[in-house]
Amino acid sequence: MEMMVKVGPHGTRQGNPWDDKGQSMLTQIFISYDSKRVRSIQTAYLVGGKVQLSDKHGGDGDMFTTVKIDYPSEFLIGISGYTGALWSDYIVRSLTFETNRRKLGPFGKEEGTHFCIQMGAKQPVFGGFHGSSDSKYLFSIGVYVKPMNTLEGTKLHTSSVKVRL
Repeated sequence: MEMMVKVGPHGTRQGNPWDDKGQSMLTQIFISYDSKRVRSIQTAYLVGGKVQLSDKHGGDGDMFTTVKIDYPSEFLIGISGYTGALWSDYIVRSLTFETNRRKLGPFGKEEGTHFCIQMGAKQPVFGGFHGSSDSKYLFSIGVYVKPMNTLEGTKLHTSSVKVRL
């Protein structure tokens, strides 16, 4: 499997950890939420030319949205949201997804501690989600990011760097 950078998770490590590393060809995001929080996330990816569903991470909410991503011409470039305490649980309160074409969301309530992960808009570098959940709540979420290939023959020019002491 290719090298990836693990970013996050944002939220708490409460619940059971889950990891969808390597699932980069994202075609749909299924979100269950209510007026106070995100309840669950589930995703669909292309694997070997076929659609594969991830496990459902979390529980059911009052509202459900399917976000369609027109892969490969559309791809995820950012995720943001809010985490915070709700009664005795520290959970994901809100999620917003950004593709190279549009913003999707917010889903849930924008209240608590804000987080933002920007992955770049030039080429797809998203490498999957990870986080923690139980049968009721999504406690945390993060992403994997693929490092971009550097241009061959590119050199760092140190002659223009001035150091002042």
